[in-house]
Amino acid sequence: MKAEYLMLVGGVAAFLLTFYWVRCRTLREKYAVVWMTLAAALLVVGIFPGILKAFAAWAHLSFPAAMLFFVMGTTYLFAFMVSLSLSHLYRRNVRLTQEIALLEERLRALEPAKQEDAP
Repeated sequence: MKAEYLMLVGGVAAFLLTFYWVRCRTLREKYAVVWMTLAAALLVVGIFPGILKAFAAWAHLSFPAAMLFFVMGTTYLFAFMVSLSLSHLYRRNVRLTQEIALLEERLRALEPAKQEDAP
């Protein structure tokens, strides 16, 4: 299989994976934009391999498609996992903030009742 086809498959897989995680509400939309852009870059390079070949000639690289696919794929997987983690922590932070606000409201409601009971 040619590296260009691998990039096409990788780009489509990146789009689908990003879309899936957004639909499951695991990945926030603002992070999804970055990953969709990276997936589009994979697709463009897979559709127009001349761009990659010109870059390879300029940078004096051998097997440019394989090299680029490996680097972009690795970067994508690593950074995507970081984004998932950030999204999870953001949702957890919002939930904890809401719980604190509810507890503070309950405490404020109990304080006047406690003062009325005191002699």
